[in-house]
Order: sequence, then structure tokens, then C-alpha cells
Amino acid sequence: MFGSLRVLIFCFIFGFLKSSPSHCQERPYIKGLYSLPLTLDPIKMNDTASLVAGNLIYDGLLKFSPTLKIEPAIAESWTTSPDGKVLTFKIKSNAKFHNGLSITAIDVVTSLARALSLESKVQKLYDCIDGTNGLRAINDQTIQIKLRHAFPPFLSILAGATAKILPSKNINDANFFNKPVGSGAFYFDDLNTDKREITVKAFKNYYGTIPKLASIILRETNQDVAIKQAALGEMHDLANWPLTTNDPIFKIGKNISSPVASTWIIGINSTIPPFDKLEVRQAFKNAIDVESFRLKFYPDAIPARGYIPYGLVGSNIHFARTISKKFLIPKKKIKLVIPIELSAASEIKIFFETVMRKDGWNFEVELLPWDKLMVGYSKKSHQSFLVAMNMDYPDPEFLLKNFESSNPDNFSGIKNKKLDNLLQHSRTQQDRKIRETLHIETIKLVEDLALTVNLFHPRANYWVDNCVEGFTPNILSDVYIDYSKVSFKVNCSSRTVVTK
Repeated sequence: MFGSLRVLIFCFIFGFLKSSPSHCQERPYIKGLYSLPLTLDPIKMNDTASLVAGNLIYDGLLKFSPTLKIEPAIAESWTTSPDGKVLTFKIKSNAKFHNGLSITAIDVVTSLARALSLESKVQKLYDCIDGTNGLRAINDQTIQIKLRHAFPPFLSILAGATAKILPSKNINDANFFNKPVGSGAFYFDDLNTDKREITVKAFKNYYGTIPKLASIILRETNQDVAIKQAALGEMHDLANWPLTTNDPIFKIGKNISSPVASTWIIGINSTIPPFDKLEVRQAFKNAIDVESFRLKFYPDAIPARGYIPYGLVGSNIHFARTISKKFLIPKKKIKLVIPIELSAASEIKIFFETVMRKDGWNFEVELLPWDKLMVGYSKKSHQSFLVAMNMDYPDPEFLLKNFESSNPDNFSGIKNKKLDNLLQHSRTQQDRKIRETLHIETIKLVEDLALTVNLFHPRANYWVDNCVEGFTPNILSDVYIDYSKVSFKVNCSSRTVVTK
């Protein structure tokens, strides 16, 4: 990397000599991440860093456009039966894996069957498939998927970040995910654990538009360090962090603003006392000064009326904040875990402790590295925790099902029959208005159960270097940015330094 930076300095100083431009365009595009991916196995991904890497390396049958239109990816075309239960896909004849093998229907069957397996952390997304018997290779290029019931959002799942197709001949290799093979616009090249970097390179035999970037480095760092590196020209992309318009870094880079289908929350674990009592959860929820928090730390974010992000069904419901005057604040300590990587993590800790202790709560904030926070999230060992709930699919179903009793990713631990019935009823409805009515009822019930403190909906201010072109976000966060269309401006005098 350092050699490449020195080459860039040479190119800028000496005016891009005739033999230099193509070499200069080989410079790596450096994107900062708050963490290295926790996994490179699509069926085990539930953190943003893993999903970012996965979308570069792997492709699925379908994909999202920047406007969230569902488009062909590996699939050339598809049809849906009148009852909505049978989907048939035809695979592109020129679609290949990074190892040169053509993609076949058997690869699709094998990959989607893994998503249904017990080892899958996203199994609940795919349980509408009629088991492995619902996956059938008609011929080498045609795959048929049979659903247990009509499920309108299923095409969104197939366009999402976990429905990736892997080579069936290699997937069972013990070390496959140490150097995975996909069919995405970029192939996995290297993991440097000392530098905390993953490098992916352009796949020259990609069936789609071949990437303009020769390589991308995904670099783990915290927000403060990332901003300093960006100011020095050592990083080109800070899209992984929630920057505000007032951040000084925007004086020397582009601000590409976009709403994001996400809600920053304090998640509440209803299985750990005293949060096993509804009145305690409700009182805790009401005690958090949400608006003061937003204005102090993320003033350009959108106020959160509820759990569902701005712009989706149910996002405009107004909820009253009420609590019994006879409520006695519990003496038991309540601990909130927040990611240490946040730029203002220490200040946020002080804010919450000050507000809550002033009202008489025995309250403590613990700063944890993101990977450790996610371990506790998965094990449901945190009493409360601050996370961003990002929507991978543009439908309320995919945030609401986090509270379904049978969902292993139910971070709240809640078990509520009425809630389960509403979710099960809504996901089988093809009538849009009925689905919306059921979703609104579910949203109101989640609010009543006080399982989240909804802090804000982020308005993403994506910082990219002035030399970057083709960076087009959508509301599903930076996970779905199409980096095959991103490039550097020709002859652009980006700030670049030699790191010693």
C-alpha cells in the first residue's frame, strides 16, 4: 500500500507522464469500517461490516437498484405463479464464479439450502421456502423455488445481502471462508490481520459491468482515526460512520446526503431483571431524554417517532409517553452497553449516566468493542445495548420479526402470542392494504411492550474523497452501495501523503 501511495505522489508531482496514468488508476480505494467482518459466510451475517464485504464478494439471483427496484443479478429472468407460491429463475449463461466455474442451478439449490439449515443465523428469513424439497434444479440454468405460502417480500430477500450463491463443489471445504469464492464484482484477495485490512480486487470475468476500481481495501479503525486518515488522503470513504453536516471533514471532501432506513435504538432484554417487568421497561423507556440525546450528538438526524424508520408503513404513528405516578424506580443496577468505536462514546456515556442517575436510576454505561458487543447481543447476555437496527429489506416485516418468539435473533427475548399471530398473519397476505393494517397493529403492540428506546433515524452524510465518482447511496445504508460503479476521477489531485 505504501508503495502505491508513493507512486501517486510521483504522478501528481510530475504531471501524469505518458506511462503513468494507467498505473495511477491502480491505486486502491480505501473504505473504513468500524470492525472487520465477523464472518464471510453469508448465512451467518448479522453485522454491517460482514454485509459490506459480502456484497462485494458475492452475488445472488437478484439485486437492488439505488432506488430499491429489484433487478436481475445472476438470474437473467424470473416468473411467479398466480398463487404466488412458485418462483422460477433462469440463470445467465455467462455468470461465473471467481474460480472460473459456471454458475448452475445446483449451486443455487445448495446455497439456499444452507440458508435453511440449522447453522444459518438467517434461517427465519427463508422459512417460507417449502424446506429443501422446495428447491429444485429444473436443468443447469433453471431453478424453481416453491414457498409454503405466498410471501410478497420474498423477492427482496433474494435481492438481499444473505441470499448469496456459492460454488457447490467447494462450499464444504473446511477452509472455504478463509479465502471465499463468490461471483461478485470483486474477489477476495487477502486478509491482513496485523493491519486489520481485507483486500478485494476487480473480477475481470464478471458477467456484469467490470468494476472501474482495481481494488478495495476494507480497513478496520475507529471513527476518529478514520477521519484523520481521510483528511490526510489515506482513506477515500467514511460511509460506515454516522457523520453530521457540521463535521469539519466535509470542508475537504464530498457530502453525499441520503435518508437511511435505520433506527438507532437502546435494545431492552426482557429476560433479565428488572426488565422482566413491563412497568420497569416502560418507565426506563420514558426516562431516556431521546430528543436531548439526538440534538446533542446527531442534530441532523430525523427524530424517531417509533421503531420503524422514516418513510415506511407505520413510521408516522404518534405514541404517548405515559407512566404511572406510583411507579417506584428499581434499586437493581441497570447496565447499558454502547460501542466504544463511536466518535463521542465517552461523552455519550456521561450523558446517559447523568440523565438517568439524576432521576434516581442505579445506572451504568459500559463501553465495549463492537465485536464483543455483538457476542453479547447474540447470546442475549446484555441487559440493554445501543445499536443501529438497519433494514436490509424495504418492508416493516424485517424489523418487526426481531420480536417473534421463534426467531433466534429476537434480542428482546419477548414471547408474546398476540405479536406472533400478527406477524404470521401479515406475512401470508398478498393484499397490500391488509398487510399494512396488520403491520400498524404490530408496531403499536411492540411500542406498548417497551422493548426499545427509539433514539433517532439517521440521515446519512456520506463522506467520500473529492476524487471519487459514481458513489450512489440508497436508503438501505452503505451495505448496498454498488462499488462496481465507483471510480476515481482521471488526473484528480487528491490529497495524498506518504505514510512513514
